[in-house]
Amino acid sequence: MNTHRTFPLIVATVLSLGLSACDRQPAGAPASPMAQADGAAGSEPAAPAASTPAPPAPTATAPASTAPMSTEIPQGFSSYASESIGDNKQCVAGTATDEDGMNQRPVAYLAQASGKPIWTRVLDLPSDTYQSRATHCLRQGDALYVLLQSDTQPEQSLSQTLLRVVKLNLADGAVQAGADVVVPGAKGAYSARVDEGGKHLRWDNGNLVVSGQYFQLDAPDQRSDFTATLKPDLSR
Repeated sequence: MNTHRTFPLIVATVLSLGLSACDRQPAGAPASPMAQADGAAGSEPAAPAASTPAPPAPTATAPASTAPMSTEIPQGFSSYASESIGDNKQCVAGTATDEDGMNQRPVAYLAQASGKPIWTRVLDLPSDTYQSRATHCLRQGDALYVLLQSDTQPEQSLSQTLLRVVKLNLADGAVQAGADVVVPGAKGAYSARVDEGGKHLRWDNGNLVVSGQYFQLDAPDQRSDFTATLKPDLSR
């Protein structure tokens, strides 16, 4: 065989087959993995999917300012004062205790002249006290003013008696305001007392007047008189 004439023929055949294979490659197919990667790198990023709005955070509900109105007098109730307030009604102030006669809680209620309760209210203990008594009650317009005398500790020699006035709605006993009674002249650890009787919680020239006695804990035998005043909104 003449190899010089056969070799060019073989080369031509191989080239022809290669060109035919290129023609049969689909037009949309990538030329190579590298080309596909290059195309992907240069393409625009897909638009992000529409996000679903997050539900709104729950709104905190303000706690109710008053407990539901009740006409039931608590068990263990003892009255400290009963004052006629007009309109054939009376305000009763006192305390309720547990079965052992301990842990006094202040109670005030509005009653008809016959004594039938219209509403009753067990009042909160003032801060930093362990028991309290409602001892005086006074009306002005559509509000009742109740004096609380509260003890800070069970041990009498170490306990302070602190004073506070609470303003109640005449219609249902809802608490409208409250303020501590600042005793003029008292300094440091002291204890105050307001005796029974309407003259110790009264109105004078449009102000609420509280009068009583106090002593310093380190001098319990030295007692002094005091008079404190509050405005009708219980500011000073």
